[in-house]
Amino acid sequence: MTGINNPNASYMQGAISSTVQKALTAAAGSAQALVPQNLEKLITTTVVRLVPEIAVLDPFNAAMRYHEFNRLLTLPSGQGAIGEGAVTPTGQSTYERTGRVLKVTRAKGAVTNFLMDASKGYVDALSIEMENHVQAHAYNLVFQIHYGNDQADPYMFPGLDTFIQTNRFAGTKGGTVPTDLSDLDNMIDANIRLQGANHRKAFLMTPEMLSKYSRLLTNVRLNQGVVGSGMTQVEIDGGWRLQAYRDIPIITTSSLRNDVQMGTVTAAKTDSGGTVAAQQYFFQVSYVGLNGESIADAERTVTPTGGSSVVTLSWADVPDARLYKIYASLTTGTETLVSIIPANQYDAVGTPNARTTTVTFSTTPTAINPTVSAPAGLVSTIPSAAAPVTTKMGSDVPVVATGGITPETVILWDLDKIQGLGKFAYTNSAGSRFGGLVTMEPLAKTDDNNPFMIKTYGTLIDSFEKTSYMLKNVRRA
Repeated sequence: MTGINNPNASYMQGAISSTVQKALTAAAGSAQALVPQNLEKLITTTVVRLVPEIAVLDPFNAAMRYHEFNRLLTLPSGQGAIGEGAVTPTGQSTYERTGRVLKVTRAKGAVTNFLMDASKGYVDALSIEMENHVQAHAYNLVFQIHYGNDQADPYMFPGLDTFIQTNRFAGTKGGTVPTDLSDLDNMIDANIRLQGANHRKAFLMTPEMLSKYSRLLTNVRLNQGVVGSGMTQVEIDGGWRLQAYRDIPIITTSSLRNDVQMGTVTAAKTDSGGTVAAQQYFFQVSYVGLNGESIADAERTVTPTGGSSVVTLSWADVPDARLYKIYASLTTGTETLVSIIPANQYDAVGTPNARTTTVTFSTTPTAINPTVSAPAGLVSTIPSAAAPVTTKMGSDVPVVATGGITPETVILWDLDKIQGLGKFAYTNSAGSRFGGLVTMEPLAKTDDNNPFMIKTYGTLIDSFEKTSYMLKNVRRA
């Protein structure tokens, strides 16, 4: 059947060529490829984010739903000089007996038996998917450690953004660029003044901000070589990349700057149903996700008439959002934080069943924590008489980029479990990851798949917030 002796050879070659093409293609109308693609035996995530915030915590297994502890309020004062035969005055520290509710953080996944059988010669699909869920769960915990607010969302545990109040500095709108290392010095000095000198602590900042501070350390001398009886000193003009400053380690994180801008927010009013006075109001809104607080949307304004209005803000859903921060004022360009709104609404047992894309304020929206009157699911989510925005947080200003550079936050985190914010109480059993904070367990099979769950029952404990420090709106350039 050669091309010379067979008159049908040309036709046969065409048929074979067509069959080969169908065997190799997965295009529509040609069934699917008969020859499978080569499957990589190693599967990794595209970008691996480390979770040092969990690694530095002090886990405490508390077999209870409510963890009680003594929160330190003040240290004992000095008693002064006394005589040799005098009665020694007695002094005590001041504590308050308080506690925090442990919160449920969990995720569920499954891998089909078909996938496991089809890939068993290459990879363990179930193990890979479980590890990916553990990593995603860890990022969820890190988000709450930074930004959790149980007064805005009762199913979160509170985090550093909520706890750090005494040494909390909002900075300026648009951010300021540090010119020396005084920011870090001020944080350390404030910690030492409150007896935090020997506490375990760490700086939290983005890699870019670490590079900025490292370049500011220019008074460096390097002893290089020995010439005769002396040594040659070489000045390094740019410093070096800091791993610690004044013996305090620096942890880099991707949770303190979000370069994405909030989508367009629409401001509207209805001149009935509330108590909002006739006045022009200015707003900016941002969302908070895994990478931190986003750049705020452009300033929006609305002017109700009469004295019985409501004001409604609406936006498109941001899938990455866990919280929304709303800033308001009566004059342009001076917005400050007034409200924190959860991105999820819940049913009666706490299952997320709707996303927040609108919020209506029935009382003056420039006052801290105005009353939310709609939507109904959002109203039922926010705890009664909750104050998610504290007085100190009310000075926070929106994140606004300058020259394309997003301002960010730098934190000195005091990790002492008794006089700091480093204690994490949990009660989940069989915890095998991150010091016991995360449990991974298989679930009963009810179909042709292998389900599993990742869970943490816990909360960050605010034993003493005054030794930690939060500096907002610093900019690397």
